Amino acid sequence: MQLYQCVDGISWLCSFIYHYQTLITGILAIGAAWYAGAPVWRQLKDSNLQTRMLHRETLSMRLKEEEQLTIKLKDIIEQPLYEAGRVTSDPDGEPIKVGPHEAFNVETLISTARNQAKAALRNNFDPEVENAKSALFVALDDLATTLDDVSVPARIDQHEYNLSDEKWVEIEQKAKEAETLAAAKVSEVWKAHKALQAARTSLIAGLRGQIARLDESITKGT
Repeated sequence: MQLYQCVDGISWLCSFIYHYQTLITGILAIGAAWYAGAPVWRQLKDSNLQTRMLHRETLSMRLKEEEQLTIKLKDIIEQPLYEAGRVTSDPDGEPIKVGPHEAFNVETLISTARNQAKAALRNNFDPEVENAKSALFVALDDLATTLDDVSVPARIDQHEYNLSDEKWVEIEQKAKEAETLAAAKVSEVWKAHKALQAARTSLIAGLRGQIARLDESITKGT
């Protein structure tokens, strides 16, 4: 059934509408739908922008925490390591024998640093940092054990602990070997520490990159 009546003088218009009424109806329907949906699209766009801004704020907070933690870890590890290096190497970096008293004092510093570092890094989720952290703790444990071996003969009494002569000779021999081995263990800790610092630097750079991309996205979305 025809939905219009032609008016004299505009028969061409009537003919056009008659032949293209389906197309015209579709176009009008699309226009109406777009008009009705425009506020919804604007709302979705605003919601997406708000989500990105919140995500940026979260990343910024984490970035600040990671930067502060990197500085804190540097202080925790390096101060006792410098002391360890002082008693195990000469000014030219050549290994020297560390005495039992110095070994005991430095072992205490190293063990404290290890515990502080473990507490500071307990909530890490980055695989690269996690691997470097594990390697550092292994190196710290090895150094602490070596220093402890040096001081054992001076700290305990053979007879008080009911140690046989054979066992005591073994302890003294182990202490003698550890006296010069300690310098190499200090170097291993330095190497592991630098690897962890590099991993954390990479982590921080990644966070900065994410923030920069979000800033660009937010700017384009406003």
